[in-house]
Amino acid sequence: LTTRAIILHREHVLLIRAEDPGRTWYFLPGGLVEHGEKLEDACAREVLEETGLDVQVRRALYLREFIAEKHQRRSVHMPSKHHVLGMLFLCELSPQDAGKPFAELGEFQPDTGATGVKGLEWVPLKRVAEIEIMPPHVREALCGDFPPAADLGLQFWPED
Repeated sequence: LTTRAIILHREHVLLIRAEDPGRTWYFLPGGLVEHGEKLEDACAREVLEETGLDVQVRRALYLREFIAEKHQRRSVHMPSKHHVLGMLFLCELSPQDAGKPFAELGEFQPDTGATGVKGLEWVPLKRVAEIEIMPPHVREALCGDFPPAADLGLQFWPED
């Protein structure tokens, strides 16, 4: 089980930038839930570990299914036989960070097992349609009516 954070701030979203030869792509901060850990706590902990930022987890938006063997790009720690569920949460910066300039918001903490991961980037929402974000559902959501109304409840993103 994993969590991912969609952190919005001043019409920007925080993404992690990755590079392969001839390709730049992005993904959301987050990671594995530890045994006995609440999902919201795991999300906040992973963001802190990867970015140095304290966030307030507002609400769950999406549940994503991920079948590892169908994807070339996955963590070296994830066996191909993993079938993962990932909860994506809407988050916002803590009040002590909210007034800081973007250059002071976040310090990249690379995962020792990740290759090609280069850093953090605050991407303007108006530019999201121009970049590759994995999974593609994230870009589609951010380009639509985002965030979705709370009365829509949790939306499920099945494996394609």
